[in-house]
Amino acid sequence: MPDPLKEPAYIIGLVFGFATVWAWLYFGSAYSGRQLHQDASVRLLSAGVFLTVVTVKLTNPLHGLYFTTSEVTTPFRYLAINHGIVHWIATGFSYMLAAVGLFMIFEVYVKSEYDSRLLAGMTGLLAVPVGFDLIAIATPTLIAFIYAPVGVAGFAVGAVYLFGDRLLAVGAASQAGDLTVLVDDDGRIKDCSAAMVDTFPNLGEAVGKRLEDVFPELRAAQDGTKNVVTQDNGAQPSHYLVSSQSMGVGGSEADVLTLTDISERERQRQQLVNRERELDQRNELYRAILAASFSFVFRIDLEMRFNYVSESAESFVGYNPKDLTGEPISVLAADDESLTTAVERLDEVTSGQTAQMRNHPIETQSGRTTYIDMRAVPIYDSSVSRDKRTADDITEVQVMAQDASQRRKREGLISVLNRVLRHNVRNELTVINGRAELLANELDGSAQSSAETIVQAGERLLDIAESARQIEENREVSPELQAVDIVPTVSDTIARLEEQHPDVAVTTELPDTAVAETLPRIGTAMWELLENVAEHTGPDPSVKITVLKRDDSVVLTIADKGPGIPDEEKEVLVKGKEEPLVHGQGLGLYLAYWIVVTVGADIEVSGSESGTTIQIHLPTPTDAS
Repeated sequence: MPDPLKEPAYIIGLVFGFATVWAWLYFGSAYSGRQLHQDASVRLLSAGVFLTVVTVKLTNPLHGLYFTTSEVTTPFRYLAINHGIVHWIATGFSYMLAAVGLFMIFEVYVKSEYDSRLLAGMTGLLAVPVGFDLIAIATPTLIAFIYAPVGVAGFAVGAVYLFGDRLLAVGAASQAGDLTVLVDDDGRIKDCSAAMVDTFPNLGEAVGKRLEDVFPELRAAQDGTKNVVTQDNGAQPSHYLVSSQSMGVGGSEADVLTLTDISERERQRQQLVNRERELDQRNELYRAILAASFSFVFRIDLEMRFNYVSESAESFVGYNPKDLTGEPISVLAADDESLTTAVERLDEVTSGQTAQMRNHPIETQSGRTTYIDMRAVPIYDSSVSRDKRTADDITEVQVMAQDASQRRKREGLISVLNRVLRHNVRNELTVINGRAELLANELDGSAQSSAETIVQAGERLLDIAESARQIEENREVSPELQAVDIVPTVSDTIARLEEQHPDVAVTTELPDTAVAETLPRIGTAMWELLENVAEHTGPDPSVKITVLKRDDSVVLTIADKGPGIPDEEKEVLVKGKEEPLVHGQGLGLYLAYWIVVTVGADIEVSGSESGTTIQIHLPTPTDAS
């Protein structure tokens, strides 16, 4: 080589030798899973240091601070390098950086679940060239040349071609986790971490075998068919998320399969799935109940605006639900009075109550007035537990509505028919009875008997008309129950019985008070039952009336000693069954049944040839002591 090229060639060698240190650090950071090689600030600082040192080396012919040269003939003729202080600083810095990279790699070996002793021994050979460096500095036996890069190159060749698979497995496991399997491109297991064998014992002797034969579920995960494998280990199965990383070294390809324990997350996911399924079922049931019970649903915010309108409302009110959403409730108000009533009832709901309205008028988009029945309930902030809710936690009002137009028409028609029939029947029967009584007083014998029969039949028809009137009146009474002391009601009814039917023998067992959740009209039902006793239990009627207080109810008992109640009469009292051909003794028992069931009470009837016992079970108020 011409003498002028020797010194530049040496400088270029120094530059490349110094560059190998940074390549070594990059490898160490990436192999150990650190992010130093990707950190922008670290990379910028490294580039600055590298360029500074390289600049000093390249400009050495100008300042001679890095090295000087001289020709030496012993032991052979060569160009000797005399290093300056800057060289030793750069060399020391290079060895320090190399040691840092070596530490990062050995840390991976120490923490690895794999057997990394051969790798550690091979990596340790990197120190051998450093020994040559020290010998070259101490004695002229060796040329003063930096041998460390040669060691790095030797490590790279050995790692790739002798221990490439194990190097990949150890590195991948250190970054991914303890549960790893190395599979070659033929689908055979090349290595497993110790933790993997502990978790899946069937992999203990699996090296060299095909993965699909040893662990088909993991093979499916490698192919992408599924990404979770499950191990049934007793009470609760374990679930592992599988990730695959393809790596190549030494001309061969391999997949590193890493398993991450997601058992707790999978159990939580399954609980959420079950919960969602349960909620879906409840929602379907809720929608079915709403569909069966109500025509449409509104949700109204605290500013009395529609937050939600069900799609079924459009066919009734004419508005598209989207157009109605956000509008004030006054849009559907039939008039100022109905709007005021609606606002008052909704204010009750926003204070924590529920509200019901019957026959409430609203105006459709076409301007037609129609009627609905409504039930309004408060909706609370879902983040507040049920036991801590107050009116301040109410966010909306849900209104469930039912078309009442047809029912209102039917009820109006029935009401008109009832009033007309009662009025006409009563007036005509009054005329008939009056004439029949006159005839009974004037006639004798069978003619007189016929007139008296007409009078009796007329009185029965008048009783039926009166019962029909009371049934209609009680039908329209509000179903809101209240706390009622029934003892005065019972006493008044007994006094009326003794006044109108003095031949009835009455015995009683009454407490001082007996408060039940009912309505005062329960006295009407009692009167119908007592009048039935007076008129249909024989020539010497007797009845015993008792009131018994229990923890959850008040029991009113009426027991007579008559011939026993006929089956058709019992059907009327127990089931409200009043067929056209089985009318019993009129509508009195049906009226009693109707009142009892509409006040939330139960009725029991037991009869024999020696008498009939009727018990009415009235609930007690929930706050009653």
